[in-house]
Parts: sequence; structure tokens; C-alpha cells
Amino acid sequence: MRLSLILIAALAVFMAPNFFRSGWDGTAEAEVTEAVAERPRLAAVMFRSSWCSACRIIEPRVEDVRADYEDAAIGWVKFDFTLGRRESLRELAEAEGLTDIYSEAAGSTGFMLLIDRETGQVFEMITMDYGRDQIREALDRWLRVVERLETEGV
Repeated sequence: MRLSLILIAALAVFMAPNFFRSGWDGTAEAEVTEAVAERPRLAAVMFRSSWCSACRIIEPRVEDVRADYEDAAIGWVKFDFTLGRRESLRELAEAEGLTDIYSEAAGSTGFMLLIDRETGQVFEMITMDYGRDQIREALDRWLRVVERLETEGV
């Protein structure tokens, strides 16, 4: 039993840096950093943890809806506070251009923010009270707003 715990702890230490530096889809920090120049203006930023009951409600809904938006101009980012590696998450926030939002919300979980990366404005907070249709409506609404802002050069 004790040997099993030691092996599990060693594996967790070995895997943690990559786990906590991953984006929404598990991409490593280097891959996320390469994409910074081409990142979409609209960011869907999930603040989650495995111990968060609200996360267990909202995440399956977001994942279902996200499949419909694979080709949309949305940057999906996930901050996972499960084991509290805030320094690695801060590095991800810096790479994604979301440092201010991260600083304000770090440690809070159970929601997704729709953010304008250019201005840092939070357009909307998606919570467990949102159903799949409401999440789609919010994404559609803010995609249209961002498209209009970019068309007008704002």
C-alpha cells in the first residue's frame, strides 16, 4: 500500500507541470504560446477544479456546445485549480494574454467567462444556471459583437 502511494505521488509530480500548463484541449504551453499571435479575440475561459460541484454541472454542457463551435473564432482556455499550481496557471494566463482576468478570479471556480482579449472586458459570465441553449445564445451573441468590433476597427 505504501509503495503504491509513493508511486502515485511520484507520477503526480512528474506529470503535474504539463497538466497544469495545458490549454482547454490539453495542448502544451509551448503550443499555446505559438498560437498567441493568431488567437481569436473572443476567449471562453473556464475556471474549474475537480472538487467543484458547479463545475460538474457546467462542464458537460460547455463541452457539448463547444463541439458546435470548433470552427468559430473562439479561444478556449481552461484554468484548472485542482491541485493549486497557481504559478503554472499564471504562466498560462500570461501566454494567453489574460493576466488581469486571471489575477482577479484566480482560485474561484465553477464558471466560464466570455472575454474580449483586446480590451480585457468580460462580456458575460456563464454559470451552472445556463443550459446548453443559453450557452449557445451567449456564444453567438458575443461572436457577433466581436465581429462587428473588428469590422469597425475598434
